Amino acid sequence: MRAETIHIERTYPISAEKLWKALTDKQTMKDWFFEIPNFSTEEGAEFEFYKSNTGGQQLHQCQVIETKAPEIFKFTWRHPKQSEGTSIITWRLIPRRGATTLHLTHEGLENFKDAGENFSQDKFESGWEKLLGESLNKFLERR
Repeated sequence: MRAETIHIERTYPISAEKLWKALTDKQTMKDWFFEIPNFSTEEGAEFEFYKSNTGGQQLHQCQVIETKAPEIFKFTWRHPKQSEGTSIITWRLIPRRGATTLHLTHEGLENFKDAGENFSQDKFESGWEKLLGESLNKFLERR
């Protein structure tokens, strides 16, 4: 089975610390990402959230693998009602003179083959592009 990985980079005109807060503060996250009441950046912590789409409510279950503020946040990503598979998401923040580049990696998408077309690499990629290119961008512009 061929490994499927998404790599997306976006540069935002803010410090790594401010971008880290946007990515990891649960009050802030609900304005651009999802509302995650039990969100935590503690290594080993588990959190979950629901996303509505045309197929109904999708449960997302995650577990934090690594945290190094404001540089890296890595966690597992599962859809237990649709798939046996697990993927891994890494948010890496890279300071650049007066800005910060976010490099997102979402690996292990081949593990969701049992879940159908809604869990394809293309669907995940378009979702991340929308979240990072539109939602997060608009949120940061309002700040």
